[in-house]
Amino acid sequence: MGLVKARAAGNGAAFDAAPEDAPRLDHPDAVQRRRAVQALAGDADCVDKLVTLLRVEKESLVRQAAFLLLASLNSREAARGVSVLLSDADAALRNGALETLAAMPDHAGPLLASLGQDEDADVRIFAVLLAAELQDPAAADWLVALAAHETDANVCSNLAEALGGTGRIEAAAALTAIGARFAGDPFLGFAVETALQRLREA
Repeated sequence: MGLVKARAAGNGAAFDAAPEDAPRLDHPDAVQRRRAVQALAGDADCVDKLVTLLRVEKESLVRQAAFLLLASLNSREAARGVSVLLSDADAALRNGALETLAAMPDHAGPLLASLGQDEDADVRIFAVLLAAELQDPAAADWLVALAAHETDANVCSNLAEALGGTGRIEAAAALTAIGARFAGDPFLGFAVETALQRLREA
């Protein structure tokens, strides 16, 4: 018994947290999964682990912890990892990815060019929403450039709203071009006119 006690005293951590009780990303308990996410702070290779987790995780408290950790990394790798989630079918996950990218503008901004070329119109919409959140001159330039060739009506309706908030003179020409491209769409025509009005009032 004395030997057992001596070993326990010399290796207390092992007895306090047995391997099966240690937090892990695939733990059945969401609280434990959140602890496992938080334990990854300082791990330089955690981006892939977190993105993989987010693709399957359904509990909001775990997702929030993962997104917060990714945002705190504020790195090119983290921004790239999060950006792939913009194409996920889960709307809540896409929204979380958008908020996380907006929290690291220096690394999210350079991704707009590739996101704007994605074949998925929903990804392009989120790229437009991201550019609007960044409120950066380069992001505004990108919005104007995208408006010159975007052919999806839903993307253009989001573009109209985003362009209206830029306060840029050249945005008016881009908006007019969108209106001409979708001359038969009354909803888009209204969106364009509303955006032009915002520019005039800016």
